[in-house]
Amino acid sequence: MAQYVVLEPRDSKAISGKVDTGFPSEIATEKSAEKAVFVRDGFHLLALVLPFVWLLTQRLWFEAFAVLGITILLGLVGAYFGIADAVPLLTLLVSLFVALEGVNWKIAKLRRQGFVEKAVIDASDLEEAEIRYFYSLEDAARPAISLADKPAPEWAQQPPRPTYSSFGSTIGFVGHRGEN
Repeated sequence: MAQYVVLEPRDSKAISGKVDTGFPSEIATEKSAEKAVFVRDGFHLLALVLPFVWLLTQRLWFEAFAVLGITILLGLVGAYFGIADAVPLLTLLVSLFVALEGVNWKIAKLRRQGFVEKAVIDASDLEEAEIRYFYSLEDAARPAISLADKPAPEWAQQPPRPTYSSFGSTIGFVGHRGEN
């Protein structure tokens, strides 16, 4: 199972339908939920194999060109110092770092754009994560049943507990009272 981080827009400019009190109305909450972004947290194989391309597909422009610059810089430093054999290993380490941390960069970018983390959901795929999240929103919108409305259960008088055996307390096996 994978984990999905759910982010929704926060600012009132992105969400229309606010009431005068400043609290979001149901319309604003629904529009916020419609603009929710689901980000799968975890390792991405494409980010390990082609980190620059993966970062571009995730629209992480600054990070993509930073990784490209670091890779080129590693190649130049390796050629200058005569350690060109170590460059593929160092490049693999950069790719591994992108594969592990790229999702956090995407979440940070969305936070800078005004999104707020609303939930973390365990699901096998994106469709299941959406179902679980939107069902929990519907479930939260239903009014809760008040416990004061339910009558308290009437407990019948319990029968007295059985007394202990006249042979004294039991030592050893429960069914064996010491008789031979």
